[in-house]
Amino acid sequence: MQLCEKLNRLKTENGLTTEALSERSGVPKGTLNKLLNGETRNPTAQTLRRLARALNCPLDELCGAQPEIPGVYRLGDLRDPAQKLLDRGELMRVSVRKVPLLGEIAAGQPITCVEDIGLAECGDGVRCDFALRVRGDSMVGARIHDGDVVYVRRQDDVDDGQIAAVIIDGEATLKRVYHIANGLQLLSENSKYPPMIFTLPEHDDIRILGLAVAFTSRL
Repeated sequence: MQLCEKLNRLKTENGLTTEALSERSGVPKGTLNKLLNGETRNPTAQTLRRLARALNCPLDELCGAQPEIPGVYRLGDLRDPAQKLLDRGELMRVSVRKVPLLGEIAAGQPITCVEDIGLAECGDGVRCDFALRVRGDSMVGARIHDGDVVYVRRQDDVDDGQIAAVIIDGEATLKRVYHIANGLQLLSENSKYPPMIFTLPEHDDIRILGLAVAFTSRL
C-alpha cells in the first residue's frame, strides 16, 4: 500500500479532516495535501514522525521498511556472520558514490560557506548534488549534530517546514524554512535559538540553495 493510501485510511479511521490533521501534527496543510494526493512520496523523517504521532500509529506503519543509511549495511540478525546473510540474500550491500563536499553550513547563526573542499560518500539511492558539513547545534531536534554531513539536492524552493540550505547575504545556514512576504522565516530545532526573519530589501540576497535530503552522523 502506498503512503498516500495509508495516510488517507488512517485519517478517516481517526475521524480527522485534513485541516485537523495538519493542526494536530504540525505538518503544513500544503505539504499534507501533497502527501495525501500522492504528489510527494518521500517526505522527511520528521514529517513521518509527526504524522505517526498524530494518527496514533507506529512509525513503521508509515515507513514500511527502515530507511537506508548511506554507506551502512542492514545486518538483520547480528548473531549471524555477515557472509551467511549475504548468501541468503538477507544482507544488502549498499553501493556508494562520491559528491562534492562544498564546505561548512551553520546550524546556528549563518556562516560563510567554503567552496570545494573535497568529496563525500553517499548511497546511490540518495538523490543529492552536493554535501555540506554542519557546524553548531541548532538542528539537534532533527538529529543533525555538529560535525554531521548533510546531503543537499539543489533546488530554488522548498515546501514550508522542510529543512533547507539557505544563503543569506552570501552566508549559509541550515534551517526549517517558512515563506513570508518578501522573505523567509527560518526555524531551528533547538529551543535556545529564536526564529530568524530575513526580508528584502533589508538583506541583499535571500535564497534557498537546496533541500536537505539525508545526513550521516559520526559515532
